Amino acid sequence: MTGPDEASAGDTPEKAWRSQDENEEAGVESALTAERLRALARGRERLNRWGRWAVVGGVLLLAAALLHNVYQVDQPWIRLGQAWTLGVLVYIFGPAFDARRRGGTEPCARFLERQHEERRQGYLRIRNRLFLFLPGLAASWWGKGPLAAAKAMRLDPGSALYRFYAGPGLFLVTGTALVLVWLALGKAAETAGIERDEVRRSIGQ
Repeated sequence: MTGPDEASAGDTPEKAWRSQDENEEAGVESALTAERLRALARGRERLNRWGRWAVVGGVLLLAAALLHNVYQVDQPWIRLGQAWTLGVLVYIFGPAFDARRRGGTEPCARFLERQHEERRQGYLRIRNRLFLFLPGLAASWWGKGPLAAAKAMRLDPGSALYRFYAGPGLFLVTGTALVLVWLALGKAAETAGIERDEVRRSIGQ
């Protein structure tokens, strides 16, 4: 028969220490998780800021080049293709010019969850509209825009590069690039969804 002293001896030093250690480790793990979330939120905010300015700068440069072609090129098909491409560019990337800051006071985990979901939706939005560029590319190619570019660069008519511009090669390469970008955007959206789910699990949703 076990006495009270034996029972209490079995419950004391080692068992108590193990319990205390487990509680301390759980507290440290929670603290590290919270700190990691804060660091991720700060990093995401900086990345968003720089990424937005990079997109805005790239779109403005492309828009300026397209506008130049619209007003300077005489061939109507090229002008139509450049104007179409400009319109699609603004349609797809116009939201990047929205400088409003949202969610400045929300918890880090909620901020990260929302950011990953917005990234996922943004990638899918661009992906679903990417092939709207094709009519503009086709119109520019039909109007011999690549050939005009080759002449503007003063390429040797007998060179392989000149023949590449004069034929369907540039149009096919551009179309292939759009397909590759379409696939990459799908992968990026999938990755953003996984990161969103990881944040949700970290906050117990």
